[in-house]
Amino acid sequence: LDSHILNDGIVDVRKIVAGERGAIRQTADEMATELGITDQRGLQMLYTNNKNRAVKILTRMHSKLSNMVLRIVTWVLNKTLPNLYTSMTIPVHQIEMLREASKKGLPIIYLPLHRSHIDYIAVTLTLCQSGLRSPLVAAGANLNIPFFGRVLQGLGAFFIKRRIDPVSGKKDKIYRALLHTYMTHCIEAGHHFEFFIEGGRTRSGKPCMPKGGLLSVFVDAYLSGVLEDALLVPVSVNYEKIVEGSFVRELTGEPKKPETFVGAIKGIWKALTDKYGMVRIDFNQPFSLHELVRSFQGNKNLQNGRSLHVVPSSASLYGTDHVAEDQRTLVDSIARHIIYDCAHSTAVMSTNALAFLLLHIHRSGATLGDLTFSLDLLRQELVCAGKDLGFCGDSKDVLEYAIDLLGPGLVQKEKTAQGDVFVKPVTILPNVIELSYYANAVLPHFALESVVGLTLVTFTKNSIDDTPYVSADKLIDACLELCEILQYEFIFTKTCQNISDALYDTIDYFAALDILVRLEMPHSNSTKGADQYDVMGDYEDDETYVPPQRYGVSKKSPKLILFSNMMQSIVDSYAITVSHMKTLGEEPIEENTLVKNILATTNSMINEGVITKGETLSTDQIRNCLKLLDKWGVAKATPIDNRKVYSIEPKKVEEAVEKISRFAV
Repeated sequence: LDSHILNDGIVDVRKIVAGERGAIRQTADEMATELGITDQRGLQMLYTNNKNRAVKILTRMHSKLSNMVLRIVTWVLNKTLPNLYTSMTIPVHQIEMLREASKKGLPIIYLPLHRSHIDYIAVTLTLCQSGLRSPLVAAGANLNIPFFGRVLQGLGAFFIKRRIDPVSGKKDKIYRALLHTYMTHCIEAGHHFEFFIEGGRTRSGKPCMPKGGLLSVFVDAYLSGVLEDALLVPVSVNYEKIVEGSFVRELTGEPKKPETFVGAIKGIWKALTDKYGMVRIDFNQPFSLHELVRSFQGNKNLQNGRSLHVVPSSASLYGTDHVAEDQRTLVDSIARHIIYDCAHSTAVMSTNALAFLLLHIHRSGATLGDLTFSLDLLRQELVCAGKDLGFCGDSKDVLEYAIDLLGPGLVQKEKTAQGDVFVKPVTILPNVIELSYYANAVLPHFALESVVGLTLVTFTKNSIDDTPYVSADKLIDACLELCEILQYEFIFTKTCQNISDALYDTIDYFAALDILVRLEMPHSNSTKGADQYDVMGDYEDDETYVPPQRYGVSKKSPKLILFSNMMQSIVDSYAITVSHMKTLGEEPIEENTLVKNILATTNSMINEGVITKGETLSTDQIRNCLKLLDKWGVAKATPIDNRKVYSIEPKKVEEAVEKISRFAV
């Protein structure tokens, strides 16, 4: 092992701090300038204080990976986890794949989606019991609570602050330098790593957009020659029921409760008195960081005629934000690729399927027989699309099991006069928000289908014909517009894929389902008739005009109705958010106040019946829409004293309202 990493995983703190004298000295000089300190004694005092702070930071941060702790915790978990979960399932061939990958002698970086605090345990426990090396795990500093924090450190956790910079707009160079250097030393020592590329846990059930800070350390290490190569392993962990219960409080505007020792004990006690079904862990095919970087560099060469600009890393001093723009783009491309792989390899659990069917097909309820038929169709659809299922057996048995697991607070069942079992979702607030959490795990599998479906309904909702027609070109343009609106909700394709091509493939799929009917087009050898098909563009006299493909739309197709409904609550939330901007003046408004006001408006619209889906109420969706409006220049975000303040551009609001609201109910 590297001289900075002792055999039990403990870092030689003072040696690493000594290696960061530059960052400590620079920070001390900046503080002296701000405070007006010029004498040598004052400067030395600032330097000493910053050095002591650096020692404290690294002491709290670093992992204390211990084989003894791993053995003890593994034994305890083997005794207690069966009280929580009926099983923790990993496909055998994936373990063999990881064993083969470990023989290459390269650092392995496990990149799971983050759904629950159990994720930390699930991946480490799986690797330990499979005879594979345990990774160092990046964990939020909020988990560094008495006793449990020490246990997590023994399992390989190193703690990172949620907010690295204590003052908005001012970089904490010492903290960033220590984090980067610590990780670099661990890389050089040959440790494996695990971190959650989304940052925090998903509150909505859908994957979050990636945060590339930690990933950029590995890319930087590779580009600067510290790391020859590494294997990136996307991981997805899914649960039939999460131990945290729900994130309804946070999604309805309540502040997040900080983790405490007492809270952890209460949570464990509550967990041990309930059942949470199955856990499914999936390790994707490892891919080489070297090959991935070169692949993206090659794509950039083809697109821009230039190579990725690589400069010697200065991240150990300035942190991972201060990198070349090309390198930032590279990190983001890799991160989005990983999120896409994780989302599309996530196994659909029985509770996901049940919640999805109840909220998007049988919202008013259905007999168990009808629900069973729908589940049979959904299973067939998912299997044909190459998706994995986290359940097996007869669909009726699966549904009865999932209904009991979710409980009467989310799903109710009753006997009808005819003796049938009638199942219906609880669609009142806040219960429906928790139910939508489970349903949303299915959405990434149908993201493009939902975009095309919602766009088709938007095009044809005012048509009196049962089979109106649309132009393929205009359909694609509108779909791209909707994908742009939802860019903070879904990653629609891998970074290396062309989204227009993927949309054309989806249109072909709709044609195979008879949602779209390809119409025969008259052939023409001249430009005559171009206006007849409302085609925009200029044609030379000698050009052969080829009219765009047209499709008839089966408006009453059940699958079209299903696909168009999937994202409706998200689009409605965006429409309410952007419409609320019209009520604001030019005075800046603080983000939390703005979100609170939009939540109140949404809640009123739900109570009045204007909005029929309670899951439209979501802080996640509102904040994502605000990010979009910031990007469009409609509501410009400015950080002020650890708060985000928005300034509205009234001239751009109306255009944004029209652009988003056309897809809303």
